[in-house]
Amino acid sequence: MPTIITNESGSLELLEQLAGAAGAQVLYPDRLLHGRVRDVLATNSLFVAGELATLLGLEAFFDRETSELSSGEQQLVSLGHSLSFLPKVIFLAEPFLFLDQVRKARLMALFKDIEQRFSCHITYSVTRQQPLIRNPVPEPVIGPVIDEMFRIQHRYPLQTKYALSIERLSFHSGERVALIGANGSGKSTLLRLLLGVDRPLYGKVKRTGDKRYLPAHPALAPAVSERTLPFTEQKHRLLEQITWTEAAYYFDEPTAGLTDSQRMLFIQKMSEHPQALIVLATHDPDVIIHATRIVYLVQGEIAFDGPTSVFTQQSRLYAWD
Repeated sequence: MPTIITNESGSLELLEQLAGAAGAQVLYPDRLLHGRVRDVLATNSLFVAGELATLLGLEAFFDRETSELSSGEQQLVSLGHSLSFLPKVIFLAEPFLFLDQVRKARLMALFKDIEQRFSCHITYSVTRQQPLIRNPVPEPVIGPVIDEMFRIQHRYPLQTKYALSIERLSFHSGERVALIGANGSGKSTLLRLLLGVDRPLYGKVKRTGDKRYLPAHPALAPAVSERTLPFTEQKHRLLEQITWTEAAYYFDEPTAGLTDSQRMLFIQKMSEHPQALIVLATHDPDVIIHATRIVYLVQGEIAFDGPTSVFTQQSRLYAWD
């Protein structure tokens, strides 16, 4: 059975101590690997890579570049890369950080199977996140359009399937929009197109006003000066640096790995600035429930776009009790 460390105040230190005693390194969630998925997994052999892809559900993007994957998919590839060396022990910090709820549950159940099949003992640390107090969400005061997309079709090089296909989508000041969907559904791609980081293959994006963006990985944020800090501390400091003076804010997994008090503080800050446009790609149910609008992506297409209250009544996947 895997060893689970949940003492938030000293979990990383204990994990590092255990890894050091075993002559191993800790796998952190912000490790970014580069190259094709098959090459990243084939450090031992293509045979092992194929079995890892099947075990971790990575076959669908076996020939894709890791840079084209979502943060959750990258985290699974990183785990697969570590397993490809057939280690006797493996130490993971926050292994579920960017995974959607379904993949998180599957990986938790899969750890025992991995230990048996790979003769590998897994030790991991995790920050427990409990349901927060859900305050009433006031009706938004909708202002002018900040960003808008028209007839967007976007895919990555050498891919035949579109990563994003949207006829029209607009965001107004005063909205708190939660972008939700499974890993790889197009949330991060949508954010990059809105911000102008990527240009769509087809279609047009209109942008106005000053905006601020916080990526899922602090390593991708130039504002972080203390790279030696743990992942979650880097993320918390990035959130603390926000002055909330811009017209729009875009967040990719803003509360992943944060403590409950840090998550609550972030939600409170959002509520204190009702005039701003806030768009969040997230799997956190407590962040979703405090949004005023849900955009639910399925394989790059919009499956739902409407008030949060309507979505929560219709959803069978998210727990709202």
